[in-house]
Amino acid sequence: MLITAAVAVPLVLAGAGTAYATHYQDRALPGSTLGGVSVAGMTRDQVAELVKQRAADVTVTLDTGTTTRTAHLADLGYTVEVGPTVDEVFAANSSWSSYARSLVSSRDVDAVLHSDPAATDKVVADLVATAGKAGSDARVVLAPDEKSFVVVPAVPGKSVTTASFHDVVTAAGHDLSSATTTLAFVDAKPTVTTARAEQVADQANALVKRTVKVMDGKDDHAASRKTKATWVSFTGPDGALTDPTVDAAKVKAWVEKVAKKAEVEATSGVRNVDSSGAVKEVVEPAHDGAVMTNAAELATAATSALRSGKSYKGSFDKRTIPATWTERRVAAGAENLAYSAAEGEKWVDVNLSKHTMTAYIGAKVVYGPIKMVNGSDKKPTVVGTFHVYYKRELQTMRGSNADGTKYETPDVPYISYFHRGFALHGAPWRSSFGYAGTRGSHGCINLPVPVAKWVFDFAPIGTPVTTHF
Repeated sequence: MLITAAVAVPLVLAGAGTAYATHYQDRALPGSTLGGVSVAGMTRDQVAELVKQRAADVTVTLDTGTTTRTAHLADLGYTVEVGPTVDEVFAANSSWSSYARSLVSSRDVDAVLHSDPAATDKVVADLVATAGKAGSDARVVLAPDEKSFVVVPAVPGKSVTTASFHDVVTAAGHDLSSATTTLAFVDAKPTVTTARAEQVADQANALVKRTVKVMDGKDDHAASRKTKATWVSFTGPDGALTDPTVDAAKVKAWVEKVAKKAEVEATSGVRNVDSSGAVKEVVEPAHDGAVMTNAAELATAATSALRSGKSYKGSFDKRTIPATWTERRVAAGAENLAYSAAEGEKWVDVNLSKHTMTAYIGAKVVYGPIKMVNGSDKKPTVVGTFHVYYKRELQTMRGSNADGTKYETPDVPYISYFHRGFALHGAPWRSSFGYAGTRGSHGCINLPVPVAKWVFDFAPIGTPVTTHF
């Protein structure tokens, strides 16, 4: 009987423990607290909701000595991790020994906290600035002449001690309870010292002093110091000061700009040919063009040289763009005239020596020669080959006399302008023609009115007018 009783006691205890464990399998064990608050018997969802509520209520009051600021954990760069915190509470449910200990002892769990260093650094910097204790890193900047770089020295400042900020906020987060702290400040070294900035500035200025020159066979093109200063970069992706380097894209843009400027556009020429196709006269010369073909290679080489601390000189390769010609087949016999007209081409001949005007189609005279009055000795008619560019049936003409006084002639008929203010027009105020000298015109070709009308009707815009002696 005694043996039977001894065996029965463990069996009873084992049965009760199993029932206990089963009841708390999905609940926080007895004696479990979170930041000093009991969570015993709560489900995971209930604990999670409690963590959210308490975390949202936690604030930290920060006294800088001149101002006071109260902020939530999130505003200070800290976050309570709800899921991991719940896992910590329920970690004890994984073993029988934990169930047994919970009957006779308590277990307080800290909330799991995550911090964002970038965010906390920003908060600290703001607190330091608010307290009037901010310093600044040394900087390298473009000089006023935009040809070199100078240093803005570092300014010593303060920082907040870990104990008075991070430790206090961390404890408040673990305990899920608000806190107050008086911030303590310590001297803080600048991240970028004046000596480091001076080193970078010296390196950058050495790059700017290097010569970069490209040649197009005719001209040398050297990058100015202002231009080279725009190529130098000493800021990393995170904004930190780095050793200077040369921006390849900016060098390439400069070389391509020079290459574009060095291009020569091919021009078309005009030449007269006879009936057999032989060239008789070049009316307008043609010129070959050229484009630069290796700008990218020169830019790469220039960038590499500068990065190696060397100057650079290179030459463009050119590709010739052949000129083109327009050939005018001259009418038979026109090659001996003042203007080498094409077959069927209308044109007007003005002979200033003979004081005559003659109209042609090709090499054939269709009107004239007609006597006219050309410019006077002091107001001579322009000489050359021109084209009718503007016509008026009637117009008041104004201009200057040889002595500088002004004249005005109303109702001038049938005007065909061929160069600036020079024109063929009717002169109803004249009774005779065929002279110039002191009685000449102001430079225009004065014609009898019927002749001026005939020319007006004959010569459309673009008709050649050749004036010669």
